[in-house]
Amino acid sequence: MTTVGSSGSDVLLGVVAVTLLVVTYGQWLYRSRRLRRLQERVRSRLAVVRELIADGERTLAAYANASDPLSVHGRFLQRCDSSLREQFGDSFARRIDAHSEFEWIQPANLISDEQVFVGYDTKRRLEGLRDLLWEALKDLGALEE
Repeated sequence: MTTVGSSGSDVLLGVVAVTLLVVTYGQWLYRSRRLRRLQERVRSRLAVVRELIADGERTLAAYANASDPLSVHGRFLQRCDSSLREQFGDSFARRIDAHSEFEWIQPANLISDEQVFVGYDTKRRLEGLRDLLWEALKDLGALEE
């Protein structure tokens, strides 16, 4: 015997299926928005680190012509520290400060003790910033897989 329409169990099954579809779509939408925000944050951080590296390289080049390389270096440290703390937090700023694995060989054109110090310290910080850039690039690559 066939009936016109649906039985109560068919309606219930349809309601459950539609509810599952709506919930699944909502979860997917939430996760995709969250992923997009995370990607934007990582891209923003990448831009900050790239700019800090470029700033450090410009500052390093300016030491040879500066009458007071320590003040030039101090301004670079302030810019670097404030940007890192704002974008990454205190732990990343401390990591850059503590980055001392870089062995520096004094270039012949640096003659004063101040130039030696600021050149070494800037190169050490640039190496730490490059490591941070690499980590952020790996994070972004993992997000886009």
